[in-house]
Amino acid sequence: MQNKSMEVVISGISGRFPMSDNLDEFWENLVNGKDMISDEHDRFSNLGMKFPTRMGVLNSLDKFDAEFFSTPESQVNMMSPKLRILQETTFEAIIDAGILPASLQGSNTGVYVGASLDETGSILARSGQMKNVYGVLGNEFCMLASRLSYTFNLNGPSIALDTACSASSVALQQGLQAIQTGLCDAVIVSGGNTKVDPYSCRMFFTANMTSPEGKCKTFDSSANGFVRSEAVISTYICKRQGAKRAYATLLHAATNCDGYKKLGIHFPSAMFQEKLARQVYEGIGLDPLQVDYIEAHGTGTQVGDREEMTAISKVFCEGRKGPLLVGSVKSNMGHAEQTSGLCGITKLVLSHCTGILPANLHYCVSNPEIPSLVDGRVQVVDTNRPFNAKYCAINSMGFGGVNSHVLLKFDEDHQEEENPWNPSIPLVILGSGRTEEAVNDFLKRALSHHENQHFVKLIHELSKGSIEKNPFRGYVVTTADRTEMVVEKNEAKQSVWFICTGFGGQWPGMSRDNVLVGISAVQIGLIDLLKSIGVEPDGIIGYSVGEFIACYADECVTQAQ
Repeated sequence: MQNKSMEVVISGISGRFPMSDNLDEFWENLVNGKDMISDEHDRFSNLGMKFPTRMGVLNSLDKFDAEFFSTPESQVNMMSPKLRILQETTFEAIIDAGILPASLQGSNTGVYVGASLDETGSILARSGQMKNVYGVLGNEFCMLASRLSYTFNLNGPSIALDTACSASSVALQQGLQAIQTGLCDAVIVSGGNTKVDPYSCRMFFTANMTSPEGKCKTFDSSANGFVRSEAVISTYICKRQGAKRAYATLLHAATNCDGYKKLGIHFPSAMFQEKLARQVYEGIGLDPLQVDYIEAHGTGTQVGDREEMTAISKVFCEGRKGPLLVGSVKSNMGHAEQTSGLCGITKLVLSHCTGILPANLHYCVSNPEIPSLVDGRVQVVDTNRPFNAKYCAINSMGFGGVNSHVLLKFDEDHQEEENPWNPSIPLVILGSGRTEEAVNDFLKRALSHHENQHFVKLIHELSKGSIEKNPFRGYVVTTADRTEMVVEKNEAKQSVWFICTGFGGQWPGMSRDNVLVGISAVQIGLIDLLKSIGVEPDGIIGYSVGEFIACYADECVTQAQ
């Protein structure tokens, strides 16, 4: 095992999930057994095509703070929804790690994004709207990573990876390797999946991959396919030595490919899944029997479930005392395809933070084609139960044959011990936001965790700097018997410039017989009017005749001159 300080950890995480705008809502849905799949959505019309209408959809795809991310409207309107949301979740993941995004500018931070079907680009192309460079900048796979590097000014490798349903896990493996080899100091690992094109839904259904009833009945005897789902997730990953927060340790991650198969490229291979898992544990010298829980790929297809469980049983069950616990978040939220690996990791991180392992949904009768389920060597978690696992594995398989296996380690104390809060000493928590409501909400939420001194310390670290374009500031002061909250707008002075035009600034036909005098007179009059009401410029610029007017505005010449 490697030196603890050199371990790589998940330090920040954020995401959007079906019916869930954040991790808190996602967790509430998981722990309460909410089926996050629904046919009550307006994502698209099926245009008379036959496919299941039940899907896992994000609450909103049309909201984006373009000003905050300095994105022109013409570009935003041609940008894939997942790319817009990836910028939001990346910002939030960095903040969650206790780091000001501005402090990463110019750093050797890499970006690795799991990507696959580009549904927005397909729609724009079919409708004839892909007519300018913004369509390319907003929808090309490479832009899923390049845009994040651009937005946050990160100078490490910037790579979008497409291995279908294992893409985000392979991106994680590549990011982990980049840190371990010294290629990067830290990495953003993300995945995004949004469903906006009915043609892709029809394609999966006609290939007999999706469930007609819209349920992922993972490992159940009635399993008949998966249900498509949306999710966008970002993580911030770095060495433990420099981390301000550590949710989980990334012990190892590896990937391989099935290669040629007689039954076809999309047929899963238990043999290569088994080979990959053994490679992971042999590589770090850990007995697979020490793994407490496996978050399976578990899409709910008969063949996929059988092949995966065959490999799991051979690697993790031989010689094990008691059943191996398995589950799949796809039963709760559907199959987020290229983002599914990060969905499973998010579930485990939240399970560790809360001490609860949420139940699989739609599991009633064990699949008789999976012997280890029937004889009890493997047990599907079908009720909420305490989570105290140390080692957890995550499986991801792409339908082109690319497999991924990730191993996480959870420490008993996932945060550093801090001195308990002394109620007799006033506690101050600072916050900022885009709106007054945002700051109020943040301070109220932060106040509810005021006894968690590690959390408060992270907020204090963030408060040492400022977040550009957050105009509202606030603070809350609390003691054992009194709390006071103040929020106000930071009225920063706006720059005022006088821009003096030359020929061509007039309406067609205006002052046709006397253009020079007309342009000069109008601008001199405007300058005198503005100065008479107290408007003084911070800067002045002019071109052509406007250069002389700029001299007048700067009081270098008089009207007569």
